[in-house]
Amino acid sequence: MTWLIIVLLVPYIGLVVAGPTEYQLLCKVFDQSVDSKGGLTLSFEGGAFAIENPDRGCKSDYIYRVSLNQSSTPLIFSYPTSEGMGLNSQILIFVASIKDGSAKYIGSVPAGASELQDGSYKDIQQSGGSIYESVYRIEGREILTLTPGKELIISGEECVYKEKSGGVCKRMRGSFKNPVCVFNYGSRKVLANVQECSDMSRIF
Repeated sequence: MTWLIIVLLVPYIGLVVAGPTEYQLLCKVFDQSVDSKGGLTLSFEGGAFAIENPDRGCKSDYIYRVSLNQSSTPLIFSYPTSEGMGLNSQILIFVASIKDGSAKYIGSVPAGASELQDGSYKDIQQSGGSIYESVYRIEGREILTLTPGKELIISGEECVYKEKSGGVCKRMRGSFKNPVCVFNYGSRKVLANVQECSDMSRIF
């Protein structure tokens, strides 16, 4: 029985260890009498980082995240304050360097996005007569918005194609009872099986 418990625990422990390590950063405002640019110093027991001309002050929570995968770039996440939370709130992301103490802004993801197991972020929001699903991935020193996104049409008509290329679009009407699911390539919407939008249909 004891051996069985050990065997079951080993894979679980491996999963926990493989995850990223996070540190809450202490925040201090630059002495602007010394540095006219102003900015923030973010620190923890392993190092310190400087952010010049930040959009947010020390009211924001700053988290330093490093992966056990040595090829991954350490990141700093700046979360919106409770006063700043809203539909358009963003998590600001910086590439961090322990070596020179720098933190360079690379972009943001919606504050309401859910982090997936592969480190990507999935955001679902309603706008007008559609519900949109967008997936963001951090790769190196940039944040990519993956295409195609998904769109669930729950009101009104949209011009929808049957194929990714070629063909003529057809006006399709969606409703709460009979929504239309499409892959959204930006300038082109392609019909998809409604099961592709199953996660999105749960919010209405």
